[in-house]
Amino acid sequence: MSFAGPGGTRLLLALLSPLTLALLAGLLALLLLWRGWRRVGVALAVLSLVGLWLVSTPWAAWRLADSLERRYPLMTVQGTPQADAALVLGGALAAAQLPLRPHINLGSAADRVWHAGALYRAGKVRWLLLSGGNQPGYEHLPAESEAMRELLRVIQVPDSAMRLEGLSRNTRENARYSLAMARALGARKLLLVTSALHMPRAMATFEAAYRGSGIELVAAATDAEALGDKPDSLWQWWPDAGSLAWSSRALKEYLGLLHMWIMRELR
Repeated sequence: MSFAGPGGTRLLLALLSPLTLALLAGLLALLLLWRGWRRVGVALAVLSLVGLWLVSTPWAAWRLADSLERRYPLMTVQGTPQADAALVLGGALAAAQLPLRPHINLGSAADRVWHAGALYRAGKVRWLLLSGGNQPGYEHLPAESEAMRELLRVIQVPDSAMRLEGLSRNTRENARYSLAMARALGARKLLLVTSALHMPRAMATFEAAYRGSGIELVAAATDAEALGDKPDSLWQWWPDAGSLAWSSRALKEYLGLLHMWIMRELR
């Protein structure tokens, strides 16, 4: 099976998630014990449990996220430089699914859309470029960029100021398909709006795709989760499901950066 497409990438990331790795290691440990490899099996079982416990602690989750979010400091709307347009990346909303789910679902990263709207209303940009399609299996639903437009209409951003791209399924496709929109508007300076955790990988992806285009990219990060919120010293070693999910998202970003570095070195 190829891992080149979005479906393959999602499967690979799922296999490399901390929970999946711990479960696979635990199953392998049981197999080794059953086959008589007692010392190796016990060592692998202990290693998988300790590793899962560690990434499930608030301390590890905060450390991983903070190290990513600090790479591009957040700016206030007023402190953000003027640009031609702001490009908002998908991954923040889910379209309504009639008849049972008639409302747009706001994900934890919906700050992206609000922040882009605030930048427009403050006069920082003339246009908002909305980039987001659907994941495999959800092609029958409206593209995420359309859901973003519906939310921006609520905060009084006019349709004339928005340009939509509804084909992209990941960050690499966000960059590839949005370049044509930016060029069509004659944009020379673009604010890239995404979550602070995602910004390092997003900037690396967009800088590679926009190289030679003459368009300057400026990071306009939002949706910070770790900055200024160090975990309490007493409970930072107590594992919880929320911390495991947080660590998993941060490790996904690091895996994406590692993949980009490997591909660049192989060229």
